[in-house]
Amino acid sequence: MGMPTTIDGHAVVQSSLARAWGLDGYAQVQRAVRETDVSIDRGFQRLYNRFYRVRRNGGWQELYYAIMEREKASQAPSFPDLLREMHECTGNVEASFTSKLIATLNPDMPIWDSLVLERLGLKLKGTKPETRLANAVDVYAQIVGWYEGYLSTEDAEKNLLLFDETLPDYAWLTPVKKIDFLLWSSR
Repeated sequence: MGMPTTIDGHAVVQSSLARAWGLDGYAQVQRAVRETDVSIDRGFQRLYNRFYRVRRNGGWQELYYAIMEREKASQAPSFPDLLREMHECTGNVEASFTSKLIATLNPDMPIWDSLVLERLGLKLKGTKPETRLANAVDVYAQIVGWYEGYLSTEDAEKNLLLFDETLPDYAWLTPVKKIDFLLWSSR
């Protein structure tokens, strides 16, 4: 075999970024979520758990995936309603995982993530569950509002164009997801 005479730098950069950002895992989750009953498909659950780093017990996961399967029929899953349901069933304020469930079903919705909160200067406040629930709803609304405002800026337009030029195989991602990946990666 002869020595290579050229290197496809664009392909190398795209492949490296896609791997580092977990874009293939995200694409697999997005393809599979509509094709299977997520409440019983252990393969999907392992894929989702790996991508989103779900480290909860079997009972929690059973509940979570049952809710996700049910919500697939919903046109617009409600963050406040699902957050409250998760709290009633688990005793925890599961803001991040509630947002991930919603964003999986509706990729135009952002994810609540510690890196996103940090970048946007937001924080979940309160010690009592009711206070935390109300604050979580407010914080998520602020995240959604930030995305809506940011996506109308020239900076967002430049970043979305850069994303598509650098990662053309992932140009199908929604603008919100592209910004999610950029925010997650700007540590």
